[in-house]
Amino acid sequence: MSSNGLVAMLGGLLCLLLTPIQASIWDGPDSPPVVFAATPLLDLADEIHDALDPPLGLDTYYFYGRMFCLVYLAAIAGLVGLHALQAGRERRERMWFRVVLAGLVLALLGDVVAYWGGSGDISQSPVQGLGVTFEMLAVLTVLIGSVLYGRVTLRTDAVPRWVAWLLVIAGAAAVPVLSLANYIPHGAMLPFSLAMAVAGYFLPTQPRVDVGG
Repeated sequence: MSSNGLVAMLGGLLCLLLTPIQASIWDGPDSPPVVFAATPLLDLADEIHDALDPPLGLDTYYFYGRMFCLVYLAAIAGLVGLHALQAGRERRERMWFRVVLAGLVLALLGDVVAYWGGSGDISQSPVQGLGVTFEMLAVLTVLIGSVLYGRVTLRTDAVPRWVAWLLVIAGAAAVPVLSLANYIPHGAMLPFSLAMAVAGYFLPTQPRVDVGG
């Protein structure tokens, strides 16, 4: 397994953990039942925040919200590794790779503006609010691009077909995840992050690169 693959796997795990934590912070007592089912994780998250927060001075919303940058970075690492593995095998692979990569980079920038641009009431900050909107549009780009990039990956046989199908269905899978977790935009990233984590497992230490692709 390559270093890119390992990073993608860790990013998927982090996204899986952060989804119920952030949903609980956002919705509070109105959180969906599936979020309350993760009560042991939520209690641990509170303990971690209480132990590490004093020098940072951040509430739980910003404490865990800022961590999501790592999810985007991990997904970028996995995507780059997958691209290197199948570059040149399919004519449109490079185009859809760039679309998904651009979406991830822009989502990362939006996340930085939203969560690192202040630590007060985000609804009172037009700049941070713009960052959230920007991030949501970028995540939508990622999910749409994932469907088409997954279809390209199906034709290259770079990874098992069922792994490529995870990328194809990531966009549609975001809908039930959002309905269960009731948290956007990060909740929508869970299917894609998990798909990249699984793909990361199949990335070899020295991926194939076709400089002519």
